Amino acid sequence: MISERLRIASQFLKGYHYLADCGTDHALLPIYAIEKGYVKKAIASDNKNLPLMNAKDNINQKGLFLEVKTVLADGLSYLNLENEVDVVTILGMGGIVMKDILDKAYLYNVKRMVLQPNSHSELVRRFLEEHKWKIVDEVFIEDNKKYYQIIVCEKGSMILNDLDREFGPIILKKKPPLFIKRIESMIDHFNQALEQAKDSETKEKLNQRIAFLKGALA
Repeated sequence: MISERLRIASQFLKGYHYLADCGTDHALLPIYAIEKGYVKKAIASDNKNLPLMNAKDNINQKGLFLEVKTVLADGLSYLNLENEVDVVTILGMGGIVMKDILDKAYLYNVKRMVLQPNSHSELVRRFLEEHKWKIVDEVFIEDNKKYYQIIVCEKGSMILNDLDREFGPIILKKKPPLFIKRIESMIDHFNQALEQAKDSETKEKLNQRIAFLKGALA
C-alpha cells in the first residue's frame, strides 16, 4: 500500500516519460507511477543492497521488470548525456544529503524534479535557486503524524528570501490550514521555551525565532 506522501508526490509525474527514483527503498513509487500510466519507464536506485533486493522482488511480483530497472548507486551518479530520464524524484532524505546528491548529478536532460527533504529544506531550495531551477508547485502534508514539504521544480530562475527557503514560496502563498496549524504550534512551543529561559542570549534567540515564524503567517 502506497503512503499518502508518495501518492501525492506521484501526481507530479504525469505526462513525463522516464523516471529516476533516487533512494527508492521498496520501489513503491516507480511501481505506482508505471501502473497509473504517469510514466512509461523508471529507474529505481538505492545505495544499499537490501532495499534494492526488496525493490526487485516487488517489481517482479508486479511483472514490471521490463519497465522498472534497479540500479545500485550513490545518488544520481548513473545520469549522463545519453540518459533518457526526464523526471527525478528524491523523497524522504535529509536536506544536506539531498543537496549533495543534486550537486553531483548530471541534470541537464532532466525537465522536472519532485523533492521531499525530511530536514534542512532551506538548503535544497537554495541549491535550486542558485542552479536555475524554479519551484512550480509545493504541497504541505501530514502523513502518519509527520509533516512533509513536497517541492516540484523545473528549469528556470527565481529569487527567494529566508522564509521562502525554509517554508516554500508557494506554501507561503497558499497558506493551507495544515501549514498555519503547524506554524502556530511551533510558535506556542517557542513561547513556552521563552517563559522558562533564564539568560538574555537565549531569550533573544527565541524572540527572533518567534518573530520569524510569525512572518510566515503574515
